[in-house]
Amino acid sequence: MYRFGSRMVHVAVISTGRGDAPPPLTRFGGLSLLKRALLTAQRAGARVCYVLARHEETAVLQRSLENDPRLTADVVWVTPHDPLPTDLPSDVGHCLVFSCDTLFRPALIQDVGKEGENGWQVCGDSNHASLTVAPVSQLASLLVAWTQEGSLSQEYIEPLPVRSPGQHFLYRLTQQDDCGAVEKAFLLTLENPRDGLVDTYLNRRYSRLLTRLFLRTPLTPNQITILSFLTGLLGASCFLLGSYGGSVLGALLLQFSTVLDCVDGEVARVKMLESPLGEWLDITLDTVVHIAIFLGVGVAVWKQDGLAAAPLLGGLLAAAAFISFPLVTRAEKTEDAGRTRDGWEDIWIEKMVAGLTSRDYSLLVLLCALVGKLAWFLWAAAIGAQVFWVVLLSLLWKAGRLRRSA
Repeated sequence: MYRFGSRMVHVAVISTGRGDAPPPLTRFGGLSLLKRALLTAQRAGARVCYVLARHEETAVLQRSLENDPRLTADVVWVTPHDPLPTDLPSDVGHCLVFSCDTLFRPALIQDVGKEGENGWQVCGDSNHASLTVAPVSQLASLLVAWTQEGSLSQEYIEPLPVRSPGQHFLYRLTQQDDCGAVEKAFLLTLENPRDGLVDTYLNRRYSRLLTRLFLRTPLTPNQITILSFLTGLLGASCFLLGSYGGSVLGALLLQFSTVLDCVDGEVARVKMLESPLGEWLDITLDTVVHIAIFLGVGVAVWKQDGLAAAPLLGGLLAAAAFISFPLVTRAEKTEDAGRTRDGWEDIWIEKMVAGLTSRDYSLLVLLCALVGKLAWFLWAAAIGAQVFWVVLLSLLWKAGRLRRSA
């Protein structure tokens, strides 16, 4: 889901790197290190970001951030031997302190931190990667040390308790690092918690390879979503041929479409381009592809096996997908309310939605097409889909999550 922000962090202090760090405009995953650092801090909750930079690089760095609507936090530039910025925040909340060569995701701050604590450090097991969350009351002291000495004061950082990042990605990039290898390791941390077995063990293997290629292109995640959509529609049209070869080709194109459907989310998370529009577009176009595939399979079974009921079964399956779409959308929009309520209905709703939003069925279609038994898939799916939407509707109603205020 598209949610960002932490109540703990209000301010960020970002230095432009240490002696062995790559330049702040070095690109990693389609973004400069500086822009990635600012977006990460912003999504961790920072409303103001103080960038510590040298005089000679400030103008170039400022120009690199122009015309990017994603940067909504106020950026304040702080250079050595210049007056301290005025209107510093009050002593409420916390300040995130790190260098732009430190790579991590906002979830690290949200998961490791706890409300009410007076600051902490997060240190990686290797590579000397670290970041600090300190009380905002120490912000002035940190900035004074930078403006007077050109370095961050460790007086307030070193006494803070140290925590491990756990399973979260935390890495300090150096000039000696292979950016491609680090990028690959970063991609391995982007699994979707709703991935099914096929996504986990098959689709993600190939999607990560494609994602690294797409990161070096100007294509946006939404454009990749449309590419996945068109590939799926092409696969659906192949089923209409009614031949064994057409069915196998259609199933292969469907499988490739599901791989691309993984790529758009990975590119969005790496480039920090997630948006409510992208999420809606992904779900909507996926539903259209499913409907087209189901209708295509119905025609293929009718032509191949002479099953008179096949078009009707395909239509029923497509209708179930159409009916399920608003129900699944409602379930996802009321997900927080369901977790707060935590009834048995909410637990089953979450399991059902997770099962539906995975792309595991594509492999089943491919296997049935290869053995010439698409009718098996059609019968099972047509019956199962009706049971799915009826049960989901009942659970949403019983949990009170169909009401407008839910």
